[in-house]
Amino acid sequence: MLAADHGVGDVRELTGAANGAVLLAARMGLGHAAARLLLHMALECWDDGDNPGGDYYATRESSAIALGYLASKNGSEPAAHAVKRAVAELVALGSVERVRSGGRGQAAEFNLHVDSAKPGTVRRHESYVILLPRRGKSGGRFLTL
Repeated sequence: MLAADHGVGDVRELTGAANGAVLLAARMGLGHAAARLLLHMALECWDDGDNPGGDYYATRESSAIALGYLASKNGSEPAAHAVKRAVAELVALGSVERVRSGGRGQAAEFNLHVDSAKPGTVRRHESYVILLPRRGKSGGRFLTL
């Protein structure tokens, strides 16, 4: 199953990357480590003039820190396996796409399938208008997102 199969497309367009990642993790039933890594990726991948939206660049050690392996152990074999398992789960479920593998001093690159617009900036997607019903009255009011 892919992220799009869980009705996440609308969330991607209506919320920030971290909120979208939390909701995506819940809807897809991600394991603890994969959910934690996805949230870390979403927090780190804000788009701006220098970085394309949704791109996450990191070494395995920095991803291991997101999984709770502190500096003295984030380069250990157990940390590497934990990151590999979490990334494999995220890729298999369609939450992220591997653009480039890391190694030999190069950071890995992933594209997240959640909105990564920085709060307070113009989002990369169109606004949506939602009609909110009024209690006991006909008609409604509009909410623009």
